[in-house]
Amino acid sequence: MKMKKIISCAAAAAMALSMAAVSASAADWSQTGYADDNPDTINIVSTDANGVVAAQVNDGTAVKARITLDQILADPADVANIYRGTYKVTYKGLAGSDIQGVGGGLYAATCNSTTFWLSPEFNDDGTVTWEDEVTVEDEFKWLLPSQVPEDASQAEFVFMDWSNSNFVSNDVTITYSDLHLFDKDGNEIAQKEYSGAAAAVEEEAPAEEEAATEEAAPVEDVAPASDDTSASASTGNASAAAIASVMAVAGVAAIAAKKRK
Repeated sequence: MKMKKIISCAAAAAMALSMAAVSASAADWSQTGYADDNPDTINIVSTDANGVVAAQVNDGTAVKARITLDQILADPADVANIYRGTYKVTYKGLAGSDIQGVGGGLYAATCNSTTFWLSPEFNDDGTVTWEDEVTVEDEFKWLLPSQVPEDASQAEFVFMDWSNSNFVSNDVTITYSDLHLFDKDGNEIAQKEYSGAAAAVEEEAPAEEEAATEEAAPVEDVAPASDDTSASASTGNASAAAIASVMAVAGVAAIAAKKRK
């Protein structure tokens, strides 16, 4: 089915509100860095409002993506209200590899997650068979008051794969996503809006104006999609997913503007 080329202003507004809601409840993954004061623990491929795509720096090493709660909580004081959390891990590119298993967990400030381990299908000839993409959900709980961090800036979250597999030579990436934090009553705790996407939207604003008028703009008036001052560049990587989302919003805005003319 072909998508209609004309979208009403109401539909465009609804889409924008929906995207804003997603960003507001998602972790600010643009703040993701490396653990153990060692940049060799992770290669950050990209980030968006939903998660971070990571890769190994060297075959046979652990992958560790680090973020702290003061970077992602809407109100850092909510650190005292967190009781449990969940997140997803997705491995992509496993098909055709000889990797014997993948697994890891989360160090959540003062405790560890339940951890996970995923195995392939072992064949009679000794080879293994993987689905190209596998996903698992992990969780943690702070069961005792003494486990709850007092300072959100010291509440280090480290998402890890410790299988020490050969991800680089097999072109395997790991995505950590869908982080949700809850209080004891099951209420979800608000997180900051994704700052990488916010920066990209601001930079794309001139491009939206030119798309709406369908006029060729001078080169100097067109803002770049990403530059060294953007939030996502703080990790040394541009977010392809964030740029794609921005382009979608720009397209909707352009169509709506043309209908008003």
